[in-house]
Amino acid sequence: MTALRLRFQNREHADLALGPGVHAIGYDPSGALAQVAPDGAVAQFCVDRRGVWLQVREGAPGLHVNGRPVRRMAMLRVGDAIFVDGVELMLLGGDPLPAPADYGFNGGTDTRMLLRGIGGPHHGRSFTLDAPRLVGRAGESDIRVNDPNFAERHARLEGHADGVILRDLGSVEGSLVNGRPVRHALLQAGDQVVFGSQHRFVVEAPMQRTVAPDVPAPKARVPVIEDTRAVAPIKRSARRIPWLLLAAILLAAALSLLLLYGAR
Repeated sequence: MTALRLRFQNREHADLALGPGVHAIGYDPSGALAQVAPDGAVAQFCVDRRGVWLQVREGAPGLHVNGRPVRRMAMLRVGDAIFVDGVELMLLGGDPLPAPADYGFNGGTDTRMLLRGIGGPHHGRSFTLDAPRLVGRAGESDIRVNDPNFAERHARLEGHADGVILRDLGSVEGSLVNGRPVRHALLQAGDQVVFGSQHRFVVEAPMQRTVAPDVPAPKARVPVIEDTRAVAPIKRSARRIPWLLLAAILLAAALSLLLLYGAR
């Protein structure tokens, strides 16, 4: 997993490295948010092989992730903003990949990649990345941000064989990728990009599945069943005939003797 850090946006404390395990966050003696012992935590960040989980203590004051309230638990993405009683924490990943030198739309990109809104006015909307997309306030923008403080042409997203290139078009503040400020970057599936203060998107791509080649099914072996229903009775009857004849002869002889000697 990429090295993770939790940044206290008020910078009262240094970034907290989040290795595998549980990291408790609460209030220090001065009343500022900091890493504390588990018994004094208002929230815990649990890091395991599945990702990062936020657990909220029952009764903890207003805790939100990207502006949405969390009651008990939430799974976090790199780049998420966590607000604890109005104080912002940022989950940071590593530095984004640099943008390749060969700017320009490259048809070798996966045309199924898309940008899905997870925060702000575009929450829930998806924008395909099979063609260059303009982000800005201008009317011709593919991803339009209707904010007077936003640049008319903020950035452009362009497909590339290795992902999606984010290219800044001269904005004042740039963009955030996985919590890191950037101008240009190469985005890949799972990266979170933020334009302005609240327009959050995540890059998504379908999972690649390895399909086994078609193998012809083995031909079923049909067992040969011999019909002995007509044969077996004949054989059994044939074996019984001599015994029946012998028994009849003996019975006739016994009756003859009985009649012969019994009459005297």
